[in-house]
Amino acid sequence: MSERTASGRVAPRPADAYDTSTVTTMTPLSAPCTELPPPRRHWMRSLLGLAVGGGGLVGGWELAHAGTPGVDLPPEPGPMRELELPAVHESQLANRLDLIVAGVAGTNKPLPLVHATLVLRAGSLADPADRCGLADLTATLLSKGATRAGRPIDAAMLARQAEALGGSLTTSAGPDSLTVSMTVMPAKLDAALALMADVMRRPLLQAAELERARSQAVDGLRVSLSDPSALASRVARKLWWGQGPHAAVVTPSSLQRISRDDVASFHHRWARPDRAALVLAGDVDPGAARRLAERWLGDWAAPAEAAPELPGAAPAPLAPPLVLVDLPGAGQSAVVLLAPGVSDGSAERRTAQIANEVLGGGYSSHLNQEIRIRRGLAYGAGSHVDLQRQGGSLVASAQTGNDHAVEVAQLLRETVLAMASSPPAADELIARQSNIAGLFGRRFDTVEGTASLIANRWARGRPLAELRTAVPELLAVTAEAVQDFSRKHWNDPAQLRTLIVGDLSQVGEGVQSLGPSALRLNAKDLDLDHPLPAVS
Repeated sequence: MSERTASGRVAPRPADAYDTSTVTTMTPLSAPCTELPPPRRHWMRSLLGLAVGGGGLVGGWELAHAGTPGVDLPPEPGPMRELELPAVHESQLANRLDLIVAGVAGTNKPLPLVHATLVLRAGSLADPADRCGLADLTATLLSKGATRAGRPIDAAMLARQAEALGGSLTTSAGPDSLTVSMTVMPAKLDAALALMADVMRRPLLQAAELERARSQAVDGLRVSLSDPSALASRVARKLWWGQGPHAAVVTPSSLQRISRDDVASFHHRWARPDRAALVLAGDVDPGAARRLAERWLGDWAAPAEAAPELPGAAPAPLAPPLVLVDLPGAGQSAVVLLAPGVSDGSAERRTAQIANEVLGGGYSSHLNQEIRIRRGLAYGAGSHVDLQRQGGSLVASAQTGNDHAVEVAQLLRETVLAMASSPPAADELIARQSNIAGLFGRRFDTVEGTASLIANRWARGRPLAELRTAVPELLAVTAEAVQDFSRKHWNDPAQLRTLIVGDLSQVGEGVQSLGPSALRLNAKDLDLDHPLPAVS
């Protein structure tokens, strides 16, 4: 997912990246783990799921003298805090646009801020097969000009108008959503919604802005395709999802095929009120929100034709259990292991998230212990679960020296399979539950985080009530349930897929030990616009 402000700046990582009700990503494919290991750790279970660390001091003098909590030692854990969620009011305008208003949790007076998100159920899943990147470019162009009060306003003027309201205009596209967002003070909400409505409903979608955005995107892609981890993440999607829409990846050639007419057609097809929701979070009451929504969005008429639906398909992993991509000159290799997962709506999704946390969710996870701490083969190793409507996957990964790629691949495989052999220890389970539940709970500390969680759930067609049940469900997962889940989904070696992207001349002949047959590809000949070949 990309996100840009009206002035062209790259916006912060979207808040729904931490939505534990959808996808939990603890260690990015190419990022080293930065969590430092304390000598001793105390964990507490709370409804908020916050992990609180306390460390013992090392050395003779320190061990002989008791420290003072809060001075010489970290403070002792405080009392358990209950997760307070805001009241959420849902309604619908006559044109079938959904209005969702979330207040502020607790009894404290809210900060004088409101985050507004106008979201469409449309995203990269709606991209035509040969036009991957269309939703992303459309989102970018929304902020590059609009018709306001009957006259065209360019990107610079839009940015100045947003800044005059004390905020910045942000547009973004994800697999299921396309959004326009702003955070403003309550007194500026009326003007902010007027601006957002014009941007969503009446964008200029100028050809010159398309060329500029395309050029920037192509340059970035070409650089990233020379990085083993970035390339591996793209190949892994095609390896696991086969020919379905989730397998599609943006390439320089797919971006070059997109015309201004393609962007205009995408916007005409998907930007409609019966595929839209206005989410307001913060210091605003439902009555005022309703009046503002009616003022700026109530006259938005839906087209006569039926609303389109996003496509989808279940995972269809490629047959070869091992795929090797030669990237000559790469200083390191990216190693990825793929295993079966579950869907976003599965009754097992919370167990899947906790099992992933135990396996690869942080410094003390099994993968990082085996690969980084015990053997020093990588700066970090981790995993994430990809939960989509039609299915999902586990993605375990690490980046290492080319000469250690085979060893790391074997360790990824062995560690995933070992999850089925025994349940996690009680303190380990509590620690991982605390981490994932705490990340989720902290999203409600900001109006932007609250609105983003709600918009993400709405875009995926999931009940908003899941936001209230997420933490209790995460904390209810037992060690036995984690082991049972691993036995069911991660215990069959035939279901696993291994991918190595690096300089294969440096990897060595030991790669043959990973499997008798492998699909070998050369990075310079790789055609990511089409499915991977079944055989080399």
